[in-house]
Amino acid sequence: MPNGYGTITKLTGKRRPYLVRLACRYSSDGEKLTERRPILGYYRTRAEALQALAEYNKSPYDIGNNATFADVFSEWIKTKKVGNKAMSGYTNAFGKCKDLHDIPIAELRLQHYQGIVNRYTHQSATSIKCLLAVIHGVSQYALRYDLISKDFSEFVESKYAEARNIHKPFTEDEIQALWAQDPSALRNITLILLYSGFRVNELLKMKADNIDLDNLTFTGGSKTKAGKDRIVPIHHRIAPLVTEYKSGFPIKYSHYYALLRETGHIPHDTRHTFVSRLQSAGADHLCIQRLVGHASDNITDNVYTHKDLDELRKTIEMLK
Repeated sequence: MPNGYGTITKLTGKRRPYLVRLACRYSSDGEKLTERRPILGYYRTRAEALQALAEYNKSPYDIGNNATFADVFSEWIKTKKVGNKAMSGYTNAFGKCKDLHDIPIAELRLQHYQGIVNRYTHQSATSIKCLLAVIHGVSQYALRYDLISKDFSEFVESKYAEARNIHKPFTEDEIQALWAQDPSALRNITLILLYSGFRVNELLKMKADNIDLDNLTFTGGSKTKAGKDRIVPIHHRIAPLVTEYKSGFPIKYSHYYALLRETGHIPHDTRHTFVSRLQSAGADHLCIQRLVGHASDNITDNVYTHKDLDELRKTIEMLK
């Protein structure tokens, strides 16, 4: 069978022994891409099964309800021959379109697409471009196969967030001002980030089991081999804040980002500040790399000895 055509499986038993499944369909919650294999039907002979599958592939959306945005995405994504990183970008972008997933593609209009794009204008140019690629790609695929008569996605307007390669470190005065503020999610999480070096998503997604209050350590991280599941000692000053959030952080990334933007900073400024302050304090370069999860020829794994942890804790405590 050609890729994306479907499969025929011979079942045991005498009644309707041939099972026909359609090609993979995809859905996403914004983080994970899930695939399913819908069943087209059961047939007595292989010839009947082949005929049914052939009829379906002539016009796959003539069967059942009108094709939804998610249905068309499932077909369009099969045409993309890209690497894991690009596929992950499409997956995340599809998750951002969750409000469109169950709407028939023929009913979608400019306001639907524009509403999704407007919701994420605070994100990077790369994220917005990937979101637009999914919206345009799905719409063009639907137009190509006569599922829609007009491509409204071509009229979507977008504004990219400013470049993020220029960071604005927190000053010592700003950090002291945070300590003086009344407790809030914005203030507490920002301080935890400033004293741990985690990326904001690494912290907000951290599970309770990865916060060891007895030994005062975090275990978390993502992106690179050196960054995943790294151990970071909890600075004594943020220990009460971490204890408060042991059961989870009550804020989403988008909300935190919007609140922090009002202060003139973006989330990665906290990580940049963490590194800059340790460098200014004379911390060991390799210890800083290990704390933030940067790869090094001298760091090949995440196996920590007591000596390693002692060194990292001394490094963390250099933040006054």
